[in-house]
Order: sequence, then C-alpha cells, then structure tokens
Amino acid sequence: MVDTILYGLSYVLIAAGIGWVGYAMYESIQLGYTRYRQSYDKKVNGELQKNFMPYSADRFFRNNMLATVGLAAVGYLWSESIFFTLIFGAAGYYLPKLSLKMSAHKRAEKLELQLVDALYVLSNSVAAGLTMPMACEVVTKQLVPPVSQEFGLLVNEIRLGVPFDKALENMASRLKSNNFDLLTTSVLVARQTGGNITEIFKSLALSIKEIMRLEAKVKAMTAQGRMQSIVLGGLPFFLAAILSKINPELMKPLFNTPQGTMILFVAALFWLVGIYLIRKVINIDI
Repeated sequence: MVDTILYGLSYVLIAAGIGWVGYAMYESIQLGYTRYRQSYDKKVNGELQKNFMPYSADRFFRNNMLATVGLAAVGYLWSESIFFTLIFGAAGYYLPKLSLKMSAHKRAEKLELQLVDALYVLSNSVAAGLTMPMACEVVTKQLVPPVSQEFGLLVNEIRLGVPFDKALENMASRLKSNNFDLLTTSVLVARQTGGNITEIFKSLALSIKEIMRLEAKVKAMTAQGRMQSIVLGGLPFFLAAILSKINPELMKPLFNTPQGTMILFVAALFWLVGIYLIRKVINIDI
C-alpha cells in the first residue's frame, strides 16, 4: 500500500515537473516572440513611415511569414531536401525585406534627382523675397513626391514650432543622403554668416549635377562587373536545377546524405563570400 502511494506521488511529481518545464518553455518562447515582434515592428514601421508606404507593420509581418512558410513548402515539395527547404524558407523570409529595401532605394534615387529642381525652386523663391520656410512650402506645392513629401514634413515641423535649422537637420538625418547633408550644411552656414543663399543654391545645384554625371559614368563603367556578378551568382543554382532534371540519381547524394549536405553548406558559404567580394569591387563611392 505504501509502495503504491509512493509510486503515485512520484508520478505526480514527474508530471508536475514536466508541466512546470513546459510552462517555463512556453513563457520563454512567448517572451522571445514578444521581444522579436516589438523589434521587428519598430524597424519595419520606421522604414514604412519614412518611405511613405501605405502598409502596416502587422500586415507586412503576416506577408513575411506567409512567404517564408510558402517558399519553404515549395522547396520541400521540389527537392524533399532539408537543405533546400531551409534555403527556400530563408529566401521567403528575406525577399519581402529585400523588396522593401529596393523600394526605399528607388525612392532615394528619385529624391536625389529631384533635389536639383528643388534647389532651383528655392533659389528663385528666395530671390523673389520669400523666407526660407516659405520657399520650402513653394517646393511642396510645385514639385511632386517624394521631394514634396520630405519638404512637406519640414514645413509641418516648422508650423509645430520647431526652429528652421533644427527641422532642416532632422530632414538630413532622416534621409541620410550626402547631397542633402551638403544642402543642410550650406544653408546653416549661410544663415549664420549672412552669405548670398540664392547663389549658394545655384552653385549646389551645379555641383550635384556634376556628382550625378560622375556617378552615372561610374555606373556605366561597372555595368559589366554587375552583370558578371549576377551571372556567376545564379550559375550554381541554374546548373543544379539542370543536372537534377537530367540525372536526378547523380544529384540525390548531395541532398539525401550528411556528406552532401555538408558540401552544400560549404559551397553556399563560398558563394556568399564570392558575391560579397564582387560587390565590394564594383561598388565605387563618389
């Protein structure tokens, strides 16, 4: 009788211990997920708002997870390999973020092109007798997004009581552009020393046009290198897909054996290093 009670108590204690461990793991996972979502939402929401994109961080997260699970399933159904399942899942996780970065980069390039027009508008407005805040408001009315959106934020900050110099510094900090940093520094120095700000705007416009001309020339000269990086980067995957269709038995050991998986991981590591080195060579900063 006593042995039965002891056995029963031991089972109860074991069950309680397992339950406690399970609950602790659940709390840890929930805490980790909460911290991850907070960090994710803060970063993504900041990028979405900064680039005036009509998406919420929650919607972006759902699409991100859907892409991750969907591409992982496609990778498994296509190859029945853990390696390709992980590769496709990682691609699904990073593709939405890559799309967001590409959209932000395209917007930044358009903003740089519009900066020259904005400088001429500012120069003509100041020459006509308008103050700098009023000249910035003219930019928001006469030009189109994205430059009108950024100057619109500048004007709104000024209306809310932020000093013009501080609002201009906030815009430069938000955009992280060398040309906008140059504009901000020139305007602040001119306002402090009393320089001819109209001529400064015209000189800046000419300087930025020359910088853009040099950047376009460098981009044309490195076009072959960028194409080579695309071809060399995609060639291993193309050859793997072709060989898998031509002779599946030849490729199966790579996907179904530990040695093959190790070879694929090492090859992927060297592939990433090669792509990084090629990009370092062809990315030339003016």
